[in-house]
Amino acid sequence: MKWLYKIKHAVDGSAEKYKAHFVARAFSQKEGIDYDEIFAPVARYITIRLIIALAASQGWNLHQMDVKTAFLHGSIKEEVYVEQPEGFEIRDRESHVCRLKKAVYGLKQAPRAWHERIDSYLMKLGFTRSEADKPLILVL
Repeated sequence: MKWLYKIKHAVDGSAEKYKAHFVARAFSQKEGIDYDEIFAPVARYITIRLIIALAASQGWNLHQMDVKTAFLHGSIKEEVYVEQPEGFEIRDRESHVCRLKKAVYGLKQAPRAWHERIDSYLMKLGFTRSEADKPLILVL
């Protein structure tokens, strides 16, 4: 694990926001030990183009959504342990590790965990999955 720091600048060049992200160093994850499955389905490009064309021809409104904390809401099934973050070690327990309960940016299984969470939520709301392109979820 490590902290990533970023400064967002305003148009005039002054610092507008200070951001910090706690991320996993996924390069150290080992398949079969730290994760089993990482695949998260993605809609095909042709499907997205078809929906945009259909919406334009029917006069429908389209909305884009960006969930900035999406990966932080995915629950991970595997037991994943990480070293204590630098600067946040517990004195006299430096050799201890932390167990993750939720996905964090950088984990190989984070995209799949997020997809499973949003997919199950949309299914509970009555949406159905397209037979032609499985990642596409429809209202019927």
